[in-house]
This record gives sequence, structure tokens and C-alpha cells, in this order.
Amino acid sequence: MSKTLNEIMRIPLLLKKAESYGLSLNKEDRHLFVGCGSSYNIGYISSKVLKRYGIRAQVRTAGKLLVTQELPEINKAFLISRTGESTETIRTAELLKSKGIYTFGITCEPGTGLTEVCDESLVLDFSREESVVMTGSFLVILTVILNSVGSKDQHKAAKHLLDDSMEYFKNIPLEDFNHFVFLGYDENYGIAKEGALKLQEMALERVEYHEPLEFRHGPISTLTRQSFVTLISKSSNYEKTLVEDLKKLGATVSVIGEAGDFSIKNENGLESPLKIIPLLILGYLRAIKKGLNPDKPKNLSKSVII
Repeated sequence: MSKTLNEIMRIPLLLKKAESYGLSLNKEDRHLFVGCGSSYNIGYISSKVLKRYGIRAQVRTAGKLLVTQELPEINKAFLISRTGESTETIRTAELLKSKGIYTFGITCEPGTGLTEVCDESLVLDFSREESVVMTGSFLVILTVILNSVGSKDQHKAAKHLLDDSMEYFKNIPLEDFNHFVFLGYDENYGIAKEGALKLQEMALERVEYHEPLEFRHGPISTLTRQSFVTLISKSSNYEKTLVEDLKKLGATVSVIGEAGDFSIKNENGLESPLKIIPLLILGYLRAIKKGLNPDKPKNLSKSVII
């Protein structure tokens, strides 16, 4: 079994361990989540969900903060890096500290540049990964953050989703598609963005991500019978109509959410980690169909060090 697949299939065990972790967040603080790539997507999803629970939260890429030097009005920053060695994230931690902002690192590796710089750190070393592509650790970090506003026992549901995803995509002729689209609103938009990234990293695919109804306003012109669309749904009638329209135009559409192809109960955003699972399986199986090795994605390394 490849390293990547092994780290995907152990997700239920990781989520079980993650149940005992959380962050200390309060409604008085002004929080900022910072990351690059998948770590930024964790921050994006988290900020959308936390706001629903009265927690003030924003998100920025580390790169944008370094380039623009424009800092939002915050007093506490959470810097996310799976390896703890991403140069942009470490330099952003230094920048934030120099401005008197309390820095909290979240990583899966002990003794890293990020943990050395930050005022405080949480090291989730039980979820450290050997593979280049971030998979199970994404769900762990996201779960730990969301545990701060409402803990959910999700490891059993994760096991069922892994099995269902494998079965579902093995019955889809993934080799027939050359265009992958991901759609979602709010935290689901962040999940869509992460799904697109997994297809790029593992399978080197041409991908798009949009808000669902925005897809009609231009991007729909690129739709063909070789298009595979994934909707991370809020179960609205508008989205249901969109799915019908996309199918009429020849696209294959998969729906993640209540009453979808992957049925996941709406828990006011706390279910977000589970919605990632089908996207990981899609990325992995598409790579295998193309004869690619997901353990060795093109032009990528575990950390971006500059």
C-alpha cells in the first residue's frame, strides 16, 4: 500500500485521537488563521465555521501578509504548518510577533522552526505524515480547531465514508474525465478548494472551484461530457436545480451533503472534516488510473522552503 493511501485509510484512528484536543478560543479575542496551501484551506474553513459560533476569526495566506505587510486588527494568530518548516509561515510568525501579536503554532512535527518562533504551540505528532500530499493530518488539525466550539465523535462515520468512497469511485470511469470542478459556499467553498488542490497534487489535473450558482456565470461554457463536477452542498433547492442543469449539459455530478451521493448530516459546520474524505479518495484513485505515483507528485515537496 502506498504511503498516501495508508495515511488516508488511517483517518478514523486519527480522528479518534483528535477528539481529546482543542484550542482555547473566546469571543473577546480577535483571531487570525495563517497558512499556505492546504494549511490555508484549514484556516479558511475554520474561520467560516467559528464565526457561526460567535468567535471572531479571519484568515490570510502567509504569503499575502509578507508581501503586503497589511495586518488585520487581531490580537491572536494561529499559524498552521503540517511540517512546521514552511518558510513563509515562519517568517509571518516573526512578523506578527514583532507587532505584539500573540502567536500560536499548530503543526504535526516537534522541534521545528515554527514551534521555536511561536509564543505557544500545539504539536499533533500522532498525525505526522511521510507522504508529500497532506491528507489525514488535514482532517486532524481541522477537527482540533472545530472541537473548540463543539466536539463530535466522527471516527465511525469516517470509516463508513472511506468504504463508501472507495466503492463509489471504483464504479465511476474516472479515466473518461479531463475536467474537474468543485463547488461550495462558505466553509464548503474551502472544502471545494481543497478538493481541487488534491486533484492537482496527486493526479496533475485541470481543476476549477467556484461558488455553485456562480458557475452559471461564465465557467459553465467550458462544461463537456468529460467534466466531473463535485458539489459540496447546503441542500438548497437552488443547488438541486443547478445539478439538474449540469447533468442536462452532459456533465457527471457527485454531491456531498445531506441526501447526496455521500450523505453527511449537517452539523452547522462541525461535519466539515468528513466532507474531505471523498475528495481524498477521488484524488488518489484518479492518480492511479493515470498511472501516476501519488507518493511522488510532480514538482512538490513536503515543505516549501525558500
